[in-house]
Amino acid sequence: MRYYVCTLFPDMIRQIMGTSILGRAEKNGYISVNTVNIRDFSQKKSMRVDDYPYGGGAGMVMEPEPVYQAVQSALQRAAEDRKAEDCGRAAADRNAGGEQRTAGADRIKESGEKKDASGGIRTRVIYLTPQARVLDQTMVEELAREKELVLLCGHYEGIDERVLQETVTDYVSIGDYVLTGGELGAAVLMDAVSRFVPGVLHNDESSQFESMQDNLLEYPHFTRPEQWHGRKVPPVLLTGDHGKIEEWRYQQAVARTQERRPDLLKNSFVLHTFWYGSQEAEEYASCLHGRISRYGEIQNYNRNKLIRSRNVLGNQELLLLVEGAGADGDVPFEERFRNLYGSGKTLAWICSDGSLAEKKKEFLADRGFRLLGCSRYSDAENTEQTDRLALDIRKKALHLAGR
Repeated sequence: MRYYVCTLFPDMIRQIMGTSILGRAEKNGYISVNTVNIRDFSQKKSMRVDDYPYGGGAGMVMEPEPVYQAVQSALQRAAEDRKAEDCGRAAADRNAGGEQRTAGADRIKESGEKKDASGGIRTRVIYLTPQARVLDQTMVEELAREKELVLLCGHYEGIDERVLQETVTDYVSIGDYVLTGGELGAAVLMDAVSRFVPGVLHNDESSQFESMQDNLLEYPHFTRPEQWHGRKVPPVLLTGDHGKIEEWRYQQAVARTQERRPDLLKNSFVLHTFWYGSQEAEEYASCLHGRISRYGEIQNYNRNKLIRSRNVLGNQELLLLVEGAGADGDVPFEERFRNLYGSGKTLAWICSDGSLAEKKKEFLADRGFRLLGCSRYSDAENTEQTDRLALDIRKKALHLAGR
């Protein structure tokens, strides 16, 4: 991940980003933090980049031209760095042989990078401002899918609206309050996004299962000693029973969210993954489930006991159906799920490597499910594709859960 920060105070960015985990990540090449000093593009001898606002009022406003030139400089540097990276990758692929060249082409094809009007890569330019959607974990994961980000930090009363309209692609806030400048907001965004960059954290699970991942606050944590100031570690954590421990953690997460952030529960959901058909379907179901949520259940609907049992899912629940190749040849879809019901607001998503027949969608709708979407999968699907699908499903589910 490459960051390009347009700021009046580059030293402030370097000091924040050059320490601890992020400093180590940059040193090891997992991220790069580049700064562009907006003052370098001032058209005044005094190097000032602000002026009085039209219409009067308190404070000063940053002029459009220096900001525009700074952003263009950042975009040009990003394009040069991208070109250098592509050349280095191409050389490595040539040295590795034909198989690696094919893999390299596939990697570029599957990157999902957005194009601009000229057909080139469109780099996202983010303006940090309280007048925007507040940064959340889902947005962080979405931004982490990018290879580069340009961050624009304002000061004074803000930036001339015209240059924002011409250059900015995203407006992001870190909270409903006002700071003296956008540098701290940029640092917060870079810290949060960098946690999802492979290699930044030693334990990949640390970023995969974050607090807020399921719209739930994280459960309490405990370490040695077992007893401290008369307070003991909860006994369940000492049992070694991972099933009971996960259930305890889920209950604690819900209770803590209810106590401290009840607003989050309105859009949270419980994931139920039902797979049937081939062994490949089970493996894919487990993989996708784990990328959507750390909680919930995975059930094998090849089992006659489950097919015969009545199962009713509630309002804030998400059904993920994963069907393997030839799954309908054994038991028809309608017969397999004849005892499965939703509440009318229960969400559903179908993953299949076979037919996505309209009658399956209609069947689920008649049973009280709201279909978020359908997707196909294959044995050739890579981790990046699965991660992208999981993020898409979670975004849609969090948006509609409870509504």
